[in-house]
Amino acid sequence: MKKCLIILASSCMVLLSMLLSPLSAALAASELKDGTYSVGYTVMKAEGNAVSMANDYWLKPAKLIVKNGKITVQMKIKNSDWVTEFKVPGNGGYVDTQVISKDKAQNTRTVQFAVSSLAKPIKSKIHVTVKSADYDHDYTIQLKFDTGSIQQLGTSGDNSKDTEAAAAGSSSSNKEKTNSSQSEQAEANPQTGDSNKAGWMILLIVVSGGLLARQFAIRNKRV
Repeated sequence: MKKCLIILASSCMVLLSMLLSPLSAALAASELKDGTYSVGYTVMKAEGNAVSMANDYWLKPAKLIVKNGKITVQMKIKNSDWVTEFKVPGNGGYVDTQVISKDKAQNTRTVQFAVSSLAKPIKSKIHVTVKSADYDHDYTIQLKFDTGSIQQLGTSGDNSKDTEAAAAGSSSSNKEKTNSSQSEQAEANPQTGDSNKAGWMILLIVVSGGLLARQFAIRNKRV
């Protein structure tokens, strides 16, 4: 009987921890409401799971700007004069990311680009030139986003300048109507999946409690 109690208690703890898990960990990119968010990411090598040396030059976290189901990513690059090109998929190939600001004193620049999903790594092309070292090379990298780290920074009303900049950038990228419509549909019912999961968990807890009560009843009859 004691063993049954331990198993039941452990199961309840696991279920409750899943119910109380942070909202950001459950958010998929298509479920994000209009507003701005931060997200962690890693610059990986072109193949495999090895971290690229370029990771040190892409500052973290990135910023996400969501407007009408469309996602724009903003990233800041240090040693900006070394990274002479930064391209992402678009128009059937690769297109330059849009530069939205530069800081010559800090040697940084902020760029942005549109994405349809953060679920899979995004292959990108960069060109690195270090004249003092006679270094001039092209590289393919992957941008791997940690969707579990997404945190909201503000609503669309609080960040009108960001959303305007994102809108200007997205107009130069390819249109992805299918992905956008899926995103809008997911936004209309963002809590449906969470509600169903919570309902099943509560049902499991109730059933477990009923089984435990039955065990007590049987034991008392035997005594």
